[in-house]
Amino acid sequence: MTFTYDLNTHGCLILRADSQEQERLRAIIAEHGTTYTAEYEALEPLICNSELTWIEPEEIGALTSAPILGLRNEQGEPSAAWGFMDYQVRSFVEDLIETGEAVFIS
Repeated sequence: MTFTYDLNTHGCLILRADSQEQERLRAIIAEHGTTYTAEYEALEPLICNSELTWIEPEEIGALTSAPILGLRNEQGEPSAAWGFMDYQVRSFVEDLIETGEAVFIS
C-alpha cells in the first residue's frame, strides 16, 4: 500500500492499494466485516513500515470518531493529521477495495 500527502492547510492524505492488496483487504472484510478491527488490520503493514501512525481524536482536540492517521514529531506529539470523514457512511477499506484509493482530509 502506498500513500501521498500534502502538508498545506487543506491538504489530504491519499492511500492507494494495488490489486494484490485489494484482495488482501477483501479477505479482511470477509473475516471481520467493516469494523475498527478490520481497519486496523488493513493498515498494519503500512503503519509498521512508514512514518504514518494512528492519532487519537483527543490528541488533537477533534470531536469525532473518524479514523485519523498522522505524523508525529520527535517528542511523539501529532504534527499532522488527516481523518476519513465519511466514516459514518462507509469504511475507508471499502474505498480501497472498490476504487483503489481512500482520501483522508486535513
